[in-house]
Amino acid sequence: MASTICQYCGVDLEERPPGQEVGYLYGVECSRCPPGARRSLVLARNERVAALECPLCRAAIAPAEGHPDVLSVKEMTYEVCAACGERNGVVAVRKLRDVGGGTV
Repeated sequence: MASTICQYCGVDLEERPPGQEVGYLYGVECSRCPPGARRSLVLARNERVAALECPLCRAAIAPAEGHPDVLSVKEMTYEVCAACGERNGVVAVRKLRDVGGGTV
């Protein structure tokens, strides 16, 4: 368990054990953004996706798990409060792709 009290609603997580939820983080550096505006981004998604869109230049990035602009993909398992449904912490991380050497 990542914490003992929900940071959002204050419920005791030992009395009301939290559930778990899986989400995905995509570490992206879009090569089509202008060099002055280019930066590393982490895009969160509730499920694995086939394509992403750069939030800066709106370029399509596909396939999401094989495109050279996608440096990392991580499956995140979150602890979710049973009372309010908010995520309270990360209980597990699984790397699905890491071409950035762990920098994103």
